[in-house]
Amino acid sequence: MEQEKTPDNKENLLLELRRRIPSLNPAVKKIADYVMQNPEKVRYLKISELAKKCDVSQGTITKFVKIFGLKNYQQLKIILTEITTQGKVRGEEEYVYEDITKNDSTNKIVDKVVYVNIRALQDTYSLLDVTTVSKAVGAISQAELIDIYGCGGSFIAAENARLRFYRIGKICRAYNDSNQQLVSASLLTKKDVAIGISNSGSTRSIIDALSKAKESGATTICITNYDHSPIVKVSDISLFTSTHASAFFQESTPSRLAQLLIIDILYAGVAIKGFGKSIDYLEKSGNVLKETHI
Repeated sequence: MEQEKTPDNKENLLLELRRRIPSLNPAVKKIADYVMQNPEKVRYLKISELAKKCDVSQGTITKFVKIFGLKNYQQLKIILTEITTQGKVRGEEEYVYEDITKNDSTNKIVDKVVYVNIRALQDTYSLLDVTTVSKAVGAISQAELIDIYGCGGSFIAAENARLRFYRIGKICRAYNDSNQQLVSASLLTKKDVAIGISNSGSTRSIIDALSKAKESGATTICITNYDHSPIVKVSDISLFTSTHASAFFQESTPSRLAQLLIIDILYAGVAIKGFGKSIDYLEKSGNVLKETHI
């Protein structure tokens, strides 16, 4: 596996671990999972101790740190120390890396749930590449038709995108049925855009639909939580969220919020590109909705 550049922001190391976990081989994935779940503990472990806990060789630990652009294991420990120490300074050490437990008080549950949602937005923001966002905005602005694919919880974001874009005059459709996704994708042209939303990046129906859309000549865009995931391979433009999977938060509000954040950014960008028309459409639709109010 090709060595990566050291993250500019040290805390981005954990974001990179999270994004790349699906593409790592089983032995390296064990280490990544352990570091993600136990950054506070790893800072105190010798390389031999971490190897034992992950049931891998010390050589695999060395390979792991090289994959993520670090000079050696000691640098990994230094970065983790800085990250966890920053959390303590801010008073977040109690819930930054912990899941909800049966012993949590109501106050702690509130803290953890609020924090994990805020953190999802902050981490997603830190991963956004302005150049990539601009490409996506440009493609959507020029598209004659926009197809949006999502399944399960991701369909919430897909439907939200449809409602957003059609309010400013874009012709768009959202599908959660796998057969309809494929049929629709097969009818797209090079003038169209297909957007696939999948937190895991491995949802077969979404990947198949984007692949078919690409085959039809459409520009394909994905919104996913994981780099190097299958959906990225069939996407011309990839936008990444960053949420921490857990027993309580997986496929729930944090991942949806991160997806909705990207949708809102794309919507705002497209609306600004056609500002005059966007305002006209919003005023017309707004006036119609006013008539439904008591």
